[in-house]
Amino acid sequence: MAKETMQAVSEAEKAAHQTILHAKEESERLIAEAQAQGRKLIADAEKEAKKRADVLCGVARADGEKLKARFAKETEEEQGRLREAAAASLPRTAEEMKKIVLGQSERR
Repeated sequence: MAKETMQAVSEAEKAAHQTILHAKEESERLIAEAQAQGRKLIADAEKEAKKRADVLCGVARADGEKLKARFAKETEEEQGRLREAAAASLPRTAEEMKKIVLGQSERR
């Protein structure tokens, strides 16, 4: 009976050892699978972030071009107003210059 008990204990130890080895192998497999899934998720997230960044860059460029066009138009309009104001004041300026020149000529 003692021999049978010892054999049963030995068999139980072997079975426990096999169970531990199997559990270790399974945990290593699960860890490797989780790491692979993690790498894939990170790569997918980076890809999606790049797509979104590209879209946002395109929107920002378009907005920049619109602002550039608006500012160019406003600048052109302001230059036109300044030219008109300068043209309107030109006769008066010429008259004032003429008075100064004639006034200085008379003083000589």
